[in-house]
Amino acid sequence: MCYEKPLVPAMGNLSMFPPEIIFNILDEILGSSPRLTHGSFHAINQLMRTNKTLEQCIKLGWMGSNISNSFKQRLNAVQWYPNIDSANTVLTLQGVDPKHPMSIAGPHGGPDLLTGIIFDDCTDCFECFSEVLPHTHMSCCNEGGWSFLSLALYAKAEKLLDLFFLSGFPHEPKEFIIGGANAMGTGPSILGMSASSRDHRSFAKLFKKLKEVLNGHGFQRTLRDRLNPKERAAIRSVAPQYLQKMLYEAGLAAMHPALRYSPYYSGKRTEMY
Repeated sequence: MCYEKPLVPAMGNLSMFPPEIIFNILDEILGSSPRLTHGSFHAINQLMRTNKTLEQCIKLGWMGSNISNSFKQRLNAVQWYPNIDSANTVLTLQGVDPKHPMSIAGPHGGPDLLTGIIFDDCTDCFECFSEVLPHTHMSCCNEGGWSFLSLALYAKAEKLLDLFFLSGFPHEPKEFIIGGANAMGTGPSILGMSASSRDHRSFAKLFKKLKEVLNGHGFQRTLRDRLNPKERAAIRSVAPQYLQKMLYEAGLAAMHPALRYSPYYSGKRTEMY
């Protein structure tokens, strides 16, 4: 959930002070941690909303300055990848074991900036970050190789999930939806994560998109071969009623939904295998 209380005390009209004093205050907000956290980023984002003059001072004079400062150094240190392929290449070169990727919850020191923003479902900070570093979307990955969409599903970040789906699917949606949610090819699939999290809306969008992309070419085989039994069971339990026909067509339902209430049967809903 996004922060609801101010993370910085009321400071009056900061825009009346010289830029040097404002920048010193911003440095104090960042603190001594070498990592840029969502807490400090959110506090600075709040300050920018105080008034337009202060916003321009911070955006142009501090964030957009050509002179290196503590914010830019930490922002440049934020590790993220524009897509799963890029993440896989870099993490492989770093010697990351595909069988033991970074936990989706992040390292022991806490999540990085982007992961923290997504976990807190903070659309304000995500949009602000997207202005600083554009072209962020659902298939980008965090420092551990987890796609932004997988992080949002894990955290049940409803507002960011809506934002990601609104921005559209990546160029190759099939592999993104049915492949491993981590860039190293391990872990659950995006489709499986949406089912396991019992997110009916996200699952429906992903399931229908996969059906649309495959267009009858191997839809049933893909679900059978690429999903593990746990994921298939989760899908059967979470799929809303209007998707039951598609489940039957995919081989995930034992009986066509039109026959479930037939007088020739017991009247009970047929269990799906």
